[in-house]
Amino acid sequence: MTPVSSLSQGISVFRTLDEISFITFPSRLDWLLLAVCVKGEVSATIDVAPRRLTPSSIMVLRPGHIINHCKASDDFEGFFIVVKEEKLNELLPSMHFVIPYSLHYNANPVITITPDELQTQQLIYTMINRQLGGKDRPFNGMALASLCEVLFYNTLGIYASRTQDTHIRSRREELLSSFIDLIEANFKKERSVNFYADKLFVTPKHLSAVLKEISGRTAGEWIDHRVILEAKMLLRTTGMNIQEISLALNFSNQSFFGKYFKHLTGISPRDYRSKLSEA
Repeated sequence: MTPVSSLSQGISVFRTLDEISFITFPSRLDWLLLAVCVKGEVSATIDVAPRRLTPSSIMVLRPGHIINHCKASDDFEGFFIVVKEEKLNELLPSMHFVIPYSLHYNANPVITITPDELQTQQLIYTMINRQLGGKDRPFNGMALASLCEVLFYNTLGIYASRTQDTHIRSRREELLSSFIDLIEANFKKERSVNFYADKLFVTPKHLSAVLKEISGRTAGEWIDHRVILEAKMLLRTTGMNIQEISLALNFSNQSFFGKYFKHLTGISPRDYRSKLSEA
């Protein structure tokens, strides 16, 4: 079976490992991988640990994992959904609910799911598959983005239901969680690492070091990440002009906002919005 789509739209679905031709092992992922097993199994080494995906189980791998020795049994039935990190970032304007569970399933990527949960995942997969087949339809890109958002939050909900009563967060995870909460409350007005460090009673250097160690991003990178997510969301979903968006995000002027946005994304806000209209 030929894959329905390449990653040109930021997302693709596959029925077998052989179809994911861009994977070579070992590979450090720069995209998110969701694997769902209905029958048979998939085995792999994730980072340094052996993992097995068995019937009625799912696996989520975020960017940064190293995957090796990946093999599916001859009777495997299921599917794989691959999402580029940039596409994932566009779908998640809020990090508040994501961080605690994403940290946990970094170390616990495979979980067993119920028949109802499996059926729901298969339904969403089918809808995404069909949407990928209609690339020329008006608003196809927006519909696909909405389905990806449903898939992500449904999967996150499954993981959350398994971890909320069992996972005891470390002090480092608590610091990250508190930092993210502060970002959500203040990012439109405060982009200084010193501001957040003061609120958390730590030094900026300690804050960035801890965040880098457990999340892969420094404090400054997390702040920029959140501001850019919001900017993209406003460009994508509102009729606000660029000057209005720059004011909403507390930039001193439209020019400074434009330079900031282009520095972090490689494209100007105007060009970003134009590309959306062409999707």
